[in-house]
Amino acid sequence: GLGGVIIEKSRFLMKLSPRIRRLESDTVKCLVGRLEELLVEMRSVMERQFHDDRAPPDEDDDGIGRGGVHPSKERERQARKRRKENLLLMIGHCLRGLALLGKGVDAESAFARVAIMPIIRSKLSMGKLDEGGSRGECAGLFFLLDDIANTVASMYGSILRVSEGMFAPAERDVNVEHGNGNANEHENDNTAKGWSTPMEVDLVTCGVWVPVATALMADPGIKMAIFSPGIANVLQANYSALDTFLSELASSLLKNVKPSDNDHKSSIASAIVADIGDFSHLYYQPTLTTQSIENAQSRIYRHPTTVEFSKKWNLPIYYQLRFAEFCKRLDRALDGVRREGWEANVFTGEDRDAKAIQDQLGFELPIFLELY
Repeated sequence: GLGGVIIEKSRFLMKLSPRIRRLESDTVKCLVGRLEELLVEMRSVMERQFHDDRAPPDEDDDGIGRGGVHPSKERERQARKRRKENLLLMIGHCLRGLALLGKGVDAESAFARVAIMPIIRSKLSMGKLDEGGSRGECAGLFFLLDDIANTVASMYGSILRVSEGMFAPAERDVNVEHGNGNANEHENDNTAKGWSTPMEVDLVTCGVWVPVATALMADPGIKMAIFSPGIANVLQANYSALDTFLSELASSLLKNVKPSDNDHKSSIASAIVADIGDFSHLYYQPTLTTQSIENAQSRIYRHPTTVEFSKKWNLPIYYQLRFAEFCKRLDRALDGVRREGWEANVFTGEDRDAKAIQDQLGFELPIFLELY
């Protein structure tokens, strides 16, 4: 009967299940390996582009290169640009394949390991952390983080934009579940729902932010220098630098650099002349809105690594240090007033600050300026 047919099908599938799992495993390994190869090649292409951009123009005997570009250099640039577009297309295929197999985590890990960690290892060190200041002051933390973000955006920004546009929940699809009502009535609910929808591949959060945060927390020396509450001013500066870096990370990574008109015209002409079968203008081009970037930033804030990172700040100790500092200043100011009278100059700030306070609030006595 029907039950026997179902049992036979079940037995048949059970026999095939080891082969299916093996096929899935081999496919994932193949896609991850191919993705790593493409990322390495993309890094090579971008490094070559940066080298050529910094190189001085050629000056030949016939004057080519003075205010212009040598034809051979232009051909190389166009070939490199087409290669970059092809690499981006193939990387997108690998990411989609891994997402369909439910292995987005493998794609994120490969991107973090092959693309981001080499950048972090080349730039993160105690020497660069203290650059511009004394040992332990972390004077170079802000510039170090900014350099990492700019390098990642310039080398892999196109991949991040493609991934974000490809896997981020579509904003227009969120309204469907609210029925036929006015979309504006549910704007806040839609935003929250869009943020809560998990992404199959999240390179911005798991591919970039998690490796950076892990590197900052893993090295004992760097961790101690950044999160140590021993010196209140240093901790405040470090907290401000990392808070600024984190709050602007999504916009820094996903910002789109529009090509110039000359690049656009040159690309079209090269496509027509060199290869009539070039369909690069039909390739997927991600459209990222302000809401898309805000959603990406929200995912960064809600990630468990961010929560763990925030717990590293020993803010109660910082507040105690600041409170003790304020009490010491206040005691010194009151002691000066008791000894020299109300007109005693106990204000420890600068003259322009005193004038600004006097103009805005009308305070005249130095003791009240110090209290403010």
